[in-house]
Amino acid sequence: MRNLKLKYSQQFNTNIKNAKFLLVNPNVDDKANSQRFVVTSDKLYSLCLRENELPKVIIEVPNIVDAEYLALDNVICLATGGGEVLLVNVQTSSASEGTFCDVGIERMVWSPDQEVVVFVTREYNVVAMTYNFDVLTEHALKDVDSEAENKFVNVGWGKKETQFHGSAGKQAAKEKSNEELHVVIDQLPQNIEITWRADGSYFAVSYVCLSQGRTFKIFDKEGTLQFKAEKQSGLLPCIAWRPSGNWLAVPQKLPNKSVMALFEKNGLRHREIVLTIDLETNPIKNVKWSSDSEVLSVETAKGFYFYTINNYHWYLKQVLASEQDHDVIVFEWDQRIDEEKTCHIMLANGDYFTFKWHWVVDGYMPSGLVTVIDGQRLLLTNFSKAIIPPPMSNRELQLEGQFYISSVILKAANNIIYLCIYDSGHNLHFYVAETELPLLFKKICETPFKATSSETSMRLNCIQWFDCSQELSVIFYHTKENTTYLHRLTADEGDEIPCDYNVEGTIIALAKCQTIKNQWIYQTLEDGALKKLTLGMGSVKRTQLHVQLKYTAEKLEVISRDNHTDFVSVVLTTNRCLYVGNECLATDVTSFCQTGNYLLFTKLASLHFVRLTDLRIIDERRLERGSKLVTVISELGRVVLQMPRGNLEVINPRVLSLELINDLLKPSNRYYRLAFDMLRKQRINLNIICDHNIKDFLDNLDVFLKEIQNPNWLNLFISDLQNEDFTKTMYASSYKEKLQSYPGDFKIENKVSYICKALLSHMEASSEKRYCLPILTAYVKMDQLEKALLLIWEEKRRQSYDESEETEEALRYLLYLVDVNELFNVALGTYDFGLVLFVAKKSQKDPKEFLAMLNEWKKYEDDNYCRFKIDEYLKRYEKALQHLAKCGAQHFEEGLTFIKNQKLFIQALVLYKHDSENHKIICLAYADYLRAQGKLEDASIMYERGGNLAQALQSAKHILNWQRVLLLARTLKEDMAVVAKSLINPLEEQGKFEEAYDISKEYGNNFKESLEILVRGKLFLKAIFEAEMRDESLLDTLIKMQLLLHCNHLMSSLLSDKELFLSYKERLLAVRVKRLKKVEMLNSEGANQSLMDDHDLLSDTSSLYSSHYTASSQNTGKTFRSSKNRRKHERKLLSLKPGNPFEDIALIDALYNLIVKCFNQQQSIRDTCKALIMLVDHDAEAIELQKQFKQLLTVMQDSLDEIWIPEIRTTCEFLQGPNIDYTQLQNEQRYAMIDPLKRFKPQLSIVDWEYEILKAKF
Repeated sequence: MRNLKLKYSQQFNTNIKNAKFLLVNPNVDDKANSQRFVVTSDKLYSLCLRENELPKVIIEVPNIVDAEYLALDNVICLATGGGEVLLVNVQTSSASEGTFCDVGIERMVWSPDQEVVVFVTREYNVVAMTYNFDVLTEHALKDVDSEAENKFVNVGWGKKETQFHGSAGKQAAKEKSNEELHVVIDQLPQNIEITWRADGSYFAVSYVCLSQGRTFKIFDKEGTLQFKAEKQSGLLPCIAWRPSGNWLAVPQKLPNKSVMALFEKNGLRHREIVLTIDLETNPIKNVKWSSDSEVLSVETAKGFYFYTINNYHWYLKQVLASEQDHDVIVFEWDQRIDEEKTCHIMLANGDYFTFKWHWVVDGYMPSGLVTVIDGQRLLLTNFSKAIIPPPMSNRELQLEGQFYISSVILKAANNIIYLCIYDSGHNLHFYVAETELPLLFKKICETPFKATSSETSMRLNCIQWFDCSQELSVIFYHTKENTTYLHRLTADEGDEIPCDYNVEGTIIALAKCQTIKNQWIYQTLEDGALKKLTLGMGSVKRTQLHVQLKYTAEKLEVISRDNHTDFVSVVLTTNRCLYVGNECLATDVTSFCQTGNYLLFTKLASLHFVRLTDLRIIDERRLERGSKLVTVISELGRVVLQMPRGNLEVINPRVLSLELINDLLKPSNRYYRLAFDMLRKQRINLNIICDHNIKDFLDNLDVFLKEIQNPNWLNLFISDLQNEDFTKTMYASSYKEKLQSYPGDFKIENKVSYICKALLSHMEASSEKRYCLPILTAYVKMDQLEKALLLIWEEKRRQSYDESEETEEALRYLLYLVDVNELFNVALGTYDFGLVLFVAKKSQKDPKEFLAMLNEWKKYEDDNYCRFKIDEYLKRYEKALQHLAKCGAQHFEEGLTFIKNQKLFIQALVLYKHDSENHKIICLAYADYLRAQGKLEDASIMYERGGNLAQALQSAKHILNWQRVLLLARTLKEDMAVVAKSLINPLEEQGKFEEAYDISKEYGNNFKESLEILVRGKLFLKAIFEAEMRDESLLDTLIKMQLLLHCNHLMSSLLSDKELFLSYKERLLAVRVKRLKKVEMLNSEGANQSLMDDHDLLSDTSSLYSSHYTASSQNTGKTFRSSKNRRKHERKLLSLKPGNPFEDIALIDALYNLIVKCFNQQQSIRDTCKALIMLVDHDAEAIELQKQFKQLLTVMQDSLDEIWIPEIRTTCEFLQGPNIDYTQLQNEQRYAMIDPLKRFKPQLSIVDWEYEILKAKF
């Protein structure tokens, strides 16, 4: 689906007459070096195209027959007919002899890798030599007795000998044909042609054989004969091996046609290309392949014919007419990278042309119309109507006359499509068609034109722009002597073409801004900059820089965005980068296309979608490798792609479909039926219909129901509803700027019920029968199966026998939506046995399963008890209990058992609250249940309500709720002193010394015993207060001695903690120094590995990349899920034994715990110091205690930075690359085993624990 279009052309006047060869250095581009080398029959010229200099003669050598540029040595190899082979240095102009052939040289051709050179001498010997001109082999070309190493096998498929001849019998197959052409050998052209395969493995030599006429032989790289061509008559001298290696192209004149025969490597004829020319009247001068194997050029005296193949069909894509006054004497395809479709042409008068071709897709994108050029035929395919793979098409447009189609452009204006065809005879043909019938083109005019007398017609070859808004006109350009001339021609102008504009440099890409009149964007070959160009009346009005790019553009388009108020350039450069403006959007891009608000581009095996508003890639999908965009039909959201072999693939991307749906659902349109149909076909979630704008949808439900006439579509929509806004979840990328509008009381969590209720209100208000099934679907969607079933049942009872078919159909539909067992249970829940039987009959349930059960329930006289049994069967236990409670006292025992089994105590307490006796029984049962669950406080309350106060007291006693115990004991008239004394020891065991003291003080008669409770709890402040209030003698006899003992214990403990802290700290620092020394030692020995102290935790096959916190290690390593294994692992990891591999980790853990423990003693130390101060004569002990504690805290605070170094706090990350710090990686792996909380310094809360009066006495 592509056409070969001229990208740019250049013309230079070299003043070199009758050139034979044109040489280009394959290692440089035209930006860096525009030097060319031209070889005539006796001279070698150097030519610089960018500078207006005369060609320079490098060397004069008579009778030059062949030339080659040797890129490795930067020399030119010249071969003369006299046998000389010279190597000419292009920089110094010095020449040296390479070799010499005393019999003379006919041809010289180097291999593509320039490792082997092949000569054909005047005696028709093929000589293969190395790069240093050492002979490899020599072969007599016309030796008919020589045997090839490989002989082809031809079993004769398709020939006369293998066909069935009917009654003529087998003898008919042996008859000789007299249809062979009789050729006079002496009259054939005797010239010899050599062609190499691109990989340099084989070469072929075409010559005239005395026995069979023109033929060719195939040799390997060493010059050994491999194959001979099969005998074919009518072969012509030209031969060209396709660079990809599969075919050799040889012109052939057959009795009834002229063809380009294609031979395989083994010399067998494979297929042919039927030529449009007659080789008798228009003989072929040369045949050559482009270096990428895509274009086959056929040179004749009248012009050049460019053929391409796709889907096994050969297209004639271009015809370049030759000059009438000057013969073409040089034609070469460029061999440089990125110049595969560049050809060089020199005329006999010295004019030099460069033509750069590229692939384009010609068509009218909005309607999906694509055109393909094939000689005089224009193949038209409308992809919006049908997908027809090439080489077929919807319609063919035949160009009348003798000329061929060169270029086509389609534009549209006022619902009319205009087609402009430019032919090889430099004529413009204009056609029109209506947009609704884009294939029915009618010719309206033809405008012939030719160049002025001072210009060359060869350059006028390709249209660049077609304008049909006001008048039919075209824009084209060409470059001559580094200046580009732009021409504008209308359909009414005559033959003379005026030069309208000129720009410095070679324009290689040109695109028009659609939003600004007469403004263009172009790029030149010399600087790569995109520039804005405003064309005035007959001159360039203004040129300014638009975007600076490093590489030249392969494709340039100017697209509009932001509601057509702004435009931006989109460029695909030769290095496969896609630029939007000056931003590189993607690399490795193969094609792109714009539609609506999206830019589509393909990579090697993927298709990407870019939103133009923010240039964000919002979606991508996999493609067949090598797929490229052909066209996008915006009205259908359809994308057409072509595979490398030529077949087509058509897709409907969800992104484009959503854009179309958004347009259909806009408040100005509300085309719900079209949107629904597209959503259904594209399998897009139907929630988009309402989620697009929920408020607008709900306000226009009548429009929606009127548009959607098919009830099945309504059922599908309701069934697809979900409590989710799909414009913010699944399809959020297509609704970036969407401002969703919700009704005031709407919540997305209740979206399904909200919309279903709204639909039900409209459908139930209508009398249309088509809403019957959608109403049922809405009830089912809201989980109101009972309402749906009752609706059918009520309608069933209202209808007569003849009208019951509708209700039965509705029930069958409901059974389709809901599982039959679930629907049967819903019917049971209505307690209507008629409805139950109605449902059961329409289902596939076995009557044996339910009839016996129904009959048993019918026997119950009490309806409440019957419903209890039904609800119990349906496991609706709360409803069942409600019915059972109404059955009276005779069923209470059964009810109590039911309550206990189903644990319905709370509901039962509500139902039986007016029956005091039964209520107490339930309370006691509930209390027993709570006590079994360990909820003794709740159980105590329920025992009290049930009247069992003794059990209530025991339950309160177990949880030491002493206030409740005392209250219940008073109610039971228990001995309060005994009960209180029984509570003291348990409270002390729980650390509740103050509560124990209060009970002992209140109900005991020994104050000293009560005070001892405070002393045992270290509550010295309260003990001193109570003693001073009631018995001061106890201060000396009881409190003072215990307080001093406690003070001494604290100071001893603080001193021990300080020594332990300092020892742990010193061990930690020593361990780190030891590890550092090991690392330095390994580095000094050149070892690039981490320390393996933790080898017992690492697998023998693991690498340093296996981090402790990676998912793979978590899945394959030890999980320590059992508590026993976990404790064992923790003991091993946190062992403080010296020499432990994880000693540093264990020390950090111990230091953390010790610091936290000491800082938590601040309030205890303060209370102790205060108690000592209150004793007056013990300030010294208080001062010493405060001093020691202050020193301990200071030492710990000053050591925090030494313990928690930055490496511990660093998050363990996965490191990779050539420059990995393995020491850092090892440390991160080790420290990752520390508790995350302990990898950071402790968060210490400092309280005001010090006394100022104790500081003053230091």
